[in-house]
Amino acid sequence: MIRLALILLCLAVPVSAETARVYSGEHGSFTRLVVELPDATEWILGRAEGGYAFATVNIKQPDYDLSNVWQRITRARAANIATDPDTGALRLSIGCDCHIFPFEYRPGVVVLDIKPGEAPQSSAFEASFESRWMSKPAAEPAPVSTPSPKYSWLDRRTAWGPSEQTQPLPLPLATGGVSLDPLRTELLEQLARGAADGLVDLRLPVRPSGTPRRGVGDLPWSGIRIGEQPGLSVNLPSTPRSDPASASNCADETLLDIQAWGEASSPVDMLASARSGLYGEFDQVDTEAVLRSVRLHLHLGFGAEAVQMAKLASVTQDAETLSLYTSMGRIIDGEPDPATPFAMMLDCDGPAALWAALARDRLPRHKGINRAAILRAFLALPPHLRNHLGTGLAERFLAVGDTDAARMVRDAMARTPNAEAQSIALLDAASDLRLGNSDSAQRHAADAVALDGNNADGLVTLVEAHFRKLQPLRADVPDTLRSFQGEIGDTARGEQVRRAIVLSLALSDQFDAAFGYQGLADDVIADLWRVAASRADDDTFLRHAVLPAGAVPPKVMQNLELDIAKRLLDLGFPDAALVWTGQVSVADPPQRRLVAAAALLRIGDARSVVQLLAGLDDPESAAVRAQALLQLNDLPAAAAALSSAGKPDDAARVELWRGVAASPDSPVPEAWRDPALTSARLEPDATAGLLGRATSTMEASLASRTAIKALLDSVNPPAGE
Repeated sequence: MIRLALILLCLAVPVSAETARVYSGEHGSFTRLVVELPDATEWILGRAEGGYAFATVNIKQPDYDLSNVWQRITRARAANIATDPDTGALRLSIGCDCHIFPFEYRPGVVVLDIKPGEAPQSSAFEASFESRWMSKPAAEPAPVSTPSPKYSWLDRRTAWGPSEQTQPLPLPLATGGVSLDPLRTELLEQLARGAADGLVDLRLPVRPSGTPRRGVGDLPWSGIRIGEQPGLSVNLPSTPRSDPASASNCADETLLDIQAWGEASSPVDMLASARSGLYGEFDQVDTEAVLRSVRLHLHLGFGAEAVQMAKLASVTQDAETLSLYTSMGRIIDGEPDPATPFAMMLDCDGPAALWAALARDRLPRHKGINRAAILRAFLALPPHLRNHLGTGLAERFLAVGDTDAARMVRDAMARTPNAEAQSIALLDAASDLRLGNSDSAQRHAADAVALDGNNADGLVTLVEAHFRKLQPLRADVPDTLRSFQGEIGDTARGEQVRRAIVLSLALSDQFDAAFGYQGLADDVIADLWRVAASRADDDTFLRHAVLPAGAVPPKVMQNLELDIAKRLLDLGFPDAALVWTGQVSVADPPQRRLVAAAALLRIGDARSVVQLLAGLDDPESAAVRAQALLQLNDLPAAAAALSSAGKPDDAARVELWRGVAASPDSPVPEAWRDPALTSARLEPDATAGLLGRATSTMEASLASRTAIKALLDSVNPPAGE
């Protein structure tokens, strides 16, 4: 029986920030090394003593992990692979008359093929490594005004005819405000496809010596040619093919018919049959028997055993077929295989497309995926392999937003005999999360945890569902997740578990422990602050949100940044709020300007508030502007701002401070209209004596007191009093 424990595929996982892993594999006529760099960077390969040396352009080299490099290759071609103790570069000693041809499989993944024979003439990789590497830092940077082009085809173009101009064209060509990058990218992609299909010959004819180059004005910028164009050769194949990819790059469907490899017997009998007849006369390995054994092990789902059996066969015999089967074995067992032969078969119309999809850690979002072929091949798998591989395939479709394909995979798994209920529940939860249905995702994730509590994936999904709704979690969830860390290790899945631990600590109100984790990715820190801004109590929030002046706050979304600043303002910490908002100008969004202005108002910088709110006429901005104008003692402008903010009572009060009575048409309560509230004093009668003037003053004071008491009686008392 297949080992039914769920193994999530983690092929080509990202390496750590300081480690570059080196993989290896035999491919018949050549040996392949694959270097996974920590990030996409430039690299150098050149001749060194005893062979070659490889390094990145950075002075500080990554730690090259060579722990698994000798598991799949011999020392026939690669005699020794070691790290130079002085420079940190990778030293590759060659044990045969061979050369190394490198290419970049994708950014950060460099393939080094050790091939027999001499290197191609004028190969740049045959130059001295030391001279190339030591000269790299000293190279002069390209001028800012004229950056170097991304490719050099224009420098090698052919001449269109005689010309007296001999100066080379200035590059890049002046295009004004129009960017040629999209057109250049499309042309390169289409030319590459044409070259791969044999329709385009990219070899450029050599310009005869003495032939001058053309100038910018002589180029046929507006010329459209129909027919042959000098410098471009089109070779049509003798027999047109309806599907060039299937005929050239794709593996034969009969070699991958895994359903047909099974036998009408029990799994135990098939295992016994797979281990019989491997050796013939004189103890020579029977290659056909080995191939049959490998197929049987793959059909049963024993990937590691299939890889072991494949090593028995001669590397020169059926090498391509064995390389396909070896990659399938690693895929079934969830092992990374950067040198997989399925790498370029995603658009094949056969089972190769399925294995190409499973060989990747993620699917590309652009065209070039034969979705129908992948699903068709998955449905043709034996039931136990559908259960085993379906989760990983569905997750790849979900990652690119193809929920329909993921649903088809899920339904096929559900119809399989002995289907794993927890795997189905996990897929349902992941699909619901992708569609934004957090309630349903939470229920399905809880079901998956109840069915299999020893699976980290169920808890990770459960934490994600609670995080989407910012709902609390039990305090024991982080401890349960921590128990999986030793088993999973430092892998992509391990990073998911670590993120779930941090978020579960925050969702269970253990914020100090969550913020105590070091080395978290920026997105994890942002999610942690989202929980803290919403759920942390005031004391806990202030312990972590109040940063020293000049500190750089964590990278979070701008709306979350403003929420944190607003809460700090509400708690009376305007200086800390300004640390989160940073430098704000009139070019920033209105909401950001408003929050910064409110903080500046609290610290008494009224002039900056007025400048920052210039041009904002909404009521909230007008209210803050009015407060700043009051601090500046500009009472007329403050009254106008309060009126714009929809606060006529406050505007009338400011007018009273100025000694101006409320006008008859002013929309203020009657209690504010009493003339006794104004600060203007009546001029005493000049003919009145001292006693008369005192009597007038007393009467005005009594009137003011009566008006103030009436005004206070008209105001509702605070709640609770």
